[in-house]
Amino acid sequence: MILDKDGEPMTQEIASITRDPHRVFFGGVQFNEDDTIKARGGSKGLKIYQELKRDAHAGAVLAKRKLAVTSRTWVVNAASEKPADKAAAELVTKALQHLKFNNICKRLLEANLNGFQPSEILWEVRDGLVLPKTIKARDPRRFTFGLQDELRLLTRENLLQGEVMPARKFIVHRRGADDDSPFGAGLGSMLYWPVFFKRNGITFWLTFADKFGAPTALGKYPAGAQKDEQKKLLGALAAISRDAGVIIPEGMAIELIEASRSGSVDTYEKLVRYMDEQISKAVLGETMSTTAASAGLGSNQANVQNDVRLEVAMDDANELDETLNDTLVRWIVEYNMPGAGLPKLEHVFDEPEDTAKLAERDSKLFQMGFEPSEQYITETYGEGWTRKAPPSVLTAPVQTQGYAVDAALEAGAEDEDTRGARADDPATAGFAEGLPLGKASAQRAFNQARQEAIQSGAEELAAQWQALMRKPMEDLVNLLDETGDLVQFRERLTGLLHAKPDPATVETIARATFAGHVMGRGLAKPVAKKPGLMARAVKKLLGDQ
Repeated sequence: MILDKDGEPMTQEIASITRDPHRVFFGGVQFNEDDTIKARGGSKGLKIYQELKRDAHAGAVLAKRKLAVTSRTWVVNAASEKPADKAAAELVTKALQHLKFNNICKRLLEANLNGFQPSEILWEVRDGLVLPKTIKARDPRRFTFGLQDELRLLTRENLLQGEVMPARKFIVHRRGADDDSPFGAGLGSMLYWPVFFKRNGITFWLTFADKFGAPTALGKYPAGAQKDEQKKLLGALAAISRDAGVIIPEGMAIELIEASRSGSVDTYEKLVRYMDEQISKAVLGETMSTTAASAGLGSNQANVQNDVRLEVAMDDANELDETLNDTLVRWIVEYNMPGAGLPKLEHVFDEPEDTAKLAERDSKLFQMGFEPSEQYITETYGEGWTRKAPPSVLTAPVQTQGYAVDAALEAGAEDEDTRGARADDPATAGFAEGLPLGKASAQRAFNQARQEAIQSGAEELAAQWQALMRKPMEDLVNLLDETGDLVQFRERLTGLLHAKPDPATVETIARATFAGHVMGRGLAKPVAKKPGLMARAVKKLLGDQ
């Protein structure tokens, strides 16, 4: 700690603006040191920055920067868990909800362009509380600052020094303000010249289009032509050229002349687009969100520039929240709940997770053997989801009830564990609804019987392969004998592939497919408790009567 000659801490300011030899003060007030305003502002002052918004591109990106903040939700967080602090946060929340708060934030964010933006609070007593009725943005040209940075209003009665404004009356939001200038540093100083050059480029572009877009008509009349003859010539020119035409003596001839030109036709367009890019960089910090361009393979420029845009918006929001917390929020609490902890206003910038990427990740985890809980699904993907019942024989329709026990008996697995384990037994009645068997051995016997039935059906189909393939093989052999040449055989083989298949083969395969679906989905209803029942059913489906 630095101490003075008496050993006490030095608390006074030394390098104050009043001791700055580079600044000139008049009448105890400060003047805006913005070089662009000094050089180009004249009597308009800050108004030259407001005129920049008339440019379509500049106005759009400035509005986009404000919307990046005001489109976010905002919250008022209590200073602590104490009842008084929570009540103060609730009071501030209700007070802001009563106002057109988003519109107020938009107007305060005009400081991004001007450097500073004052807004006047109109207080009222409502329900026994002192609360803001409305907040009105004021023209910053009407204000200046004193040597102690106090806000002064320039009036008709006091055009130079202005009147000092009362406390807790004005919110002054600043952008890029340093300790030596309460006027801030707005984007207008950077935007002025790109917009200026763009406007002049468009002016030259229009002149170019007018000059080279259509030729100028030239009429020549003899030296002794009368006024009536000259009017007739002008009328002829007007018939072929509505915008421009000239007449000169000599000849009554009409020609179309074009001006010679050099350079690229799109020179002005390139200039205008370049200035638009500079405007985007100055306001948003990037160009890809406003200008379509190829980013190059694997460059990831879009994501990088989106991060830059987000950082700019977060910085604007932080500065705005700090201003409001130091003024409006503090004043509401101090007026109505003195002593309570000051809550904090905050614009929320938590980006929502990409649900598509989450779903892809969860799918991979599921394939690895992990299953999400219902709570996780609700928290991640929201309400409205229910767990789907797994496709299993254990959830088969009503006609399959009792099948598990019957299959166990059919396979010869009845013992003391399975005896009495029927579907109508209370201990196993829930099996058809997906509940486990009361006896583990009955469950194992059922699974074994089912597997044997499927295997039997597959063996039955495999036993018939010779009959199924006999006809196609005979056709191939006959074709090879007819051609006697492998080249011709290959050429004619393509035609054989498009031949209509044997109906009996198609029918057999269809029956086998159907049988597989029946067994796989557990839709086969047992009709007797005899071994080999399902195998016989498969044989029947395959056509073996």
